Amino acid sequence: MKKFTVKPLVLAVSIAALPCTVYAQNDVEEVVITGSYAQSLKNALNVKRESTGMVDSIFAEDVGKFPDQNLSESLGRIPGVAIAQDDGEGRTITVRGLGDAYSMVTVNGLQGQSLAAGSNGVRTSRAFDFNVFASELFSRLDVAKTTSAEQEDGSLGATVSLRTGRPFDYDGFTAVSNVEMGYYDGSGSTKPRASGLVSFSNDVVGFLASVAYSEKEAPLLGGETGRWNQQAGSNRFICPAANCGADATLVRSSWHPRFPRYADKVNDQDRLGVTSSFQWQIADATLLSVDGLYSKIDVTRDEPFMEAISLARNDATGMRQMSVVDYTVDNNMTLVQAEIQDADFRSEAFRADWASEFTQLSVDFSHEFSDNFRMKAFAGMTESVLDNREVTVIYEHFSSNDTRKELTTAYADASDTVTWDFTNMKSPSVEYSFDTANPANWEFSEYRDRDYDATSDSDMFRVDFEYDLAEGFTAKAGVTQKSYAYDLTHIQADKAFGAADTTVINGVATANDGNACGITPGVTTEDGFIKTAGGQTFFYPDFNRRSEFLASGCWAYEPVAGNTRQVEEEVLSYYLQLSVDTELFGNRFRGNLGVREAETDMTAGGVLATAASATVPAVVAPVVVKRDYSDTLPSLNLAYNLTDELVLRASAAEVLARPELGDLNPGAAITTFGSTLKINEGNPYIDPFRAKAYDLGLEWYYSEDALLGLTLFQKDVESFPTNSTPLNVIWSETGLPNSLLGAQASSLQNAEFAYTKRINGGGAMIEGAELSWQQQLSFLPGPDWVHGFGVQANYTYVDAERDSGSPMDNLSKDSYNFTLYWEGEKFQARISNAYRGEYYSTISSGTTLWQTRVIDDTNFVGVSASYDVNEQLKITFKGVNIFDEPVHEYETEGVARMVRNHSAGASYFIGGTYKF
Repeated sequence: MKKFTVKPLVLAVSIAALPCTVYAQNDVEEVVITGSYAQSLKNALNVKRESTGMVDSIFAEDVGKFPDQNLSESLGRIPGVAIAQDDGEGRTITVRGLGDAYSMVTVNGLQGQSLAAGSNGVRTSRAFDFNVFASELFSRLDVAKTTSAEQEDGSLGATVSLRTGRPFDYDGFTAVSNVEMGYYDGSGSTKPRASGLVSFSNDVVGFLASVAYSEKEAPLLGGETGRWNQQAGSNRFICPAANCGADATLVRSSWHPRFPRYADKVNDQDRLGVTSSFQWQIADATLLSVDGLYSKIDVTRDEPFMEAISLARNDATGMRQMSVVDYTVDNNMTLVQAEIQDADFRSEAFRADWASEFTQLSVDFSHEFSDNFRMKAFAGMTESVLDNREVTVIYEHFSSNDTRKELTTAYADASDTVTWDFTNMKSPSVEYSFDTANPANWEFSEYRDRDYDATSDSDMFRVDFEYDLAEGFTAKAGVTQKSYAYDLTHIQADKAFGAADTTVINGVATANDGNACGITPGVTTEDGFIKTAGGQTFFYPDFNRRSEFLASGCWAYEPVAGNTRQVEEEVLSYYLQLSVDTELFGNRFRGNLGVREAETDMTAGGVLATAASATVPAVVAPVVVKRDYSDTLPSLNLAYNLTDELVLRASAAEVLARPELGDLNPGAAITTFGSTLKINEGNPYIDPFRAKAYDLGLEWYYSEDALLGLTLFQKDVESFPTNSTPLNVIWSETGLPNSLLGAQASSLQNAEFAYTKRINGGGAMIEGAELSWQQQLSFLPGPDWVHGFGVQANYTYVDAERDSGSPMDNLSKDSYNFTLYWEGEKFQARISNAYRGEYYSTISSGTTLWQTRVIDDTNFVGVSASYDVNEQLKITFKGVNIFDEPVHEYETEGVARMVRNHSAGASYFIGGTYKF
């Protein structure tokens, strides 16, 4: 990993500033802590109204109590922000059509990265996973959708700022505790959630500490297919004339599900978070703040599956071995219902155990030299560490005509027919012809063991100066040094029994006698247990056998080239900015004009690796590439009060987000066996994401707690990475070392390889509009209690198209939020919904655009209520996803073949808050 070193320019500025102490940020408003949701909305409205750029904020409505169970779900209520659900919880965000990797998240002013794993494996992008943190740890959240020179570079979509509490946010001594019990309807489990905060301050010093702990056990129920395959060429079902008749060609050209199966997954997580803050008002003009944050999440994800695995295979062990008995093909060439015999079946036990730790420490030191000259210094570090192990134990029931059956004895029931019905794509049915609960109908087939270790480090040192040139005119300048390092290591011990039960002598593979280092294919009652999942009962493999397989020696860990890599970045940036806050034609006029220069030095490391086969071992060689680039980023933000109530805003800027980590991998995966020789290479010279951004907004603050606003926005993105068109290249012309070919070097030096790599592709134009409305409905006629109603609502429209003419993934054209709340003297209640329109999850998930994937539109509804028993005690209730909205993913617009339909169920929380 990297070592943090201060560059000369930053060091020189820092030394010059040492004789004076440093000052607190003057652009962060004091956090007003109240127990009122309406008051928190009003605080956020004041921040938006007073800002020069376009900023939306969310405040904790009470001490240590954010309005949602999850930070990303709170973010999803902001105009232009949409969240992506994973494991039944919001995890990442999309801002104005740009996915999570294009936005920057800071915690207490310091850019960081929270590493996590998910339902699709380890997350390896720059994206920030909000699930790592308990929402109770934070008191404020800001989303800046425009940029200025003084803001850190690195965001194409938005800059999300998370802030934990500080002692000077509160008066004197404050202590509060929150305790809840959560009921998860899908699993029927009850789990605790608790948090507490203690803060003490006087006019000189203050100390704050908070802690939050929660447990969760939530399922994902439904069905899935992986994706759909079209039969083609020689890879087609056997379709006897007696069964198919004149429809044989139709059936053998149809689309079939690869994994028709039920989903019954369980996500069990424990999460702990701790914050601390110390503040010292050294003098009237001098303030020192020290903030610390620690968060850890431990997750176990179990995914029991049973499926007809041969539907996912080609050739003689897949399509060509199976015969159609009965069928229904719809008008879209979809095999929606079928009875297929001679299939292979799989009982699959998958478990992911992962833990993520996030640690941060920062020092904020500010000083005012005089009434018109100020300086601030900031230093901090973050570290995020992820350990993830994914293990799969597989038992298989082979068809009678599959030669890979290793068990020498016959199954208790050798029948091999699967029947599925996807007439209702959101509620499919799957049936099997044999007794799936009998271990005598299964044999050990495959063991997979994948271990990921990832670390992300960020360090930052920053110095800023402000000087008031004249009343209403301020010059700002500063310099920042940021260091970032990401390190991922992936090893795996994946091997089918047949491959483990093989000896290679002089390059020739010889099968053994059904004994792989002491492991035999036979399955007994001691090798698992009978499990009911997804409404079906089957014999389920024992996870504890993983120690047996690894100890045998026939399943050894090997590095995975694509996921073994490192990136280090050193960014030196500096800026100049002129800010104005004065009157123009009798009305208030604000603005800033500036430029930031960012110089990036990058080192990327990876491995060149050939894939192993039964007769050819893997060959691995490290590779390191260094490069540098610089960017000049001008920006302009204007805000003009047309009247006391009407604010017109305009912004223009050049922005950038640094390339995705996977694209920067200089390594290559090389295939030296099979029908096609391949080289698939990353590209550390991929350009950053650069864009020109424009915003125009009009806001009407027609009362102190009301807003009606419209914002138009446009982003012109220069380039997105893409895969190059495969080229046929002679190995000797690639420049790669012959050592990678191992024993085949002499025979493959002049062989032709299909070569692809990541390259800079075309860009995209993103345009849209945001409409916001917020108001306390105190004008309503009737009794006083009617005046307690209020509304918060917004709608966002986004449209985009790549230069190639293809659509963009992660972009929902329509999204909206609506919250209706009521507040009385003691009782508060609200109901909220968050709607996100359909969007492409993957533009092409398979070999053709017919396999483009779409996430269907969703509408999540939640409720909450509280009652103040007295000044100290409050009783609370929350309901999340009360209508059990599923996440439905399908392939091919207009056809909608189901990929997954997952329901996490509703969850309910009841608890209390006590203030000491």
